[in-house]
Amino acid sequence: MKASLQIIVNASPQKLWTLLTNLRDWPHWHPAIKQAAIDGPLTPGTKFAWTLGSTSIHSRIALVAPYQAFAWTGSAYMAKAIHVWKLQPLPGDRTLVKVDESMDGFLLEHLYSSDELKAADQSWLDDLKRAAEK
Repeated sequence: MKASLQIIVNASPQKLWTLLTNLRDWPHWHPAIKQAAIDGPLTPGTKFAWTLGSTSIHSRIALVAPYQAFAWTGSAYMAKAIHVWKLQPLPGDRTLVKVDESMDGFLLEHLYSSDELKAADQSWLDDLKRAAEK
């Protein structure tokens, strides 16, 4: 299953980058996340763990392109995911934020739908926008 969404935020890519890459603070602006902890620097290969609702997710950073793109892979139960955030500056100190996520795994299509994935990613985008525009 896949989801691709975007939103325009009235904030700079730098402010959005800070929110997205300060993993430990995710629960402060996206309440669906209960905790997040990273095991090292913000570089490809670094592992981090986080809890979304009641699901513990083990992730690894895949891409760090400051102020442009941030991506990770993750696994929970028998499912795997790839999550990519892209930041595109717009005139007037605004940013187009794009999120692409894909998930696959044993029986996943029977437990979770693309519509649910889209709704979850839309929630992330909405919460990110609210936090950045404060």
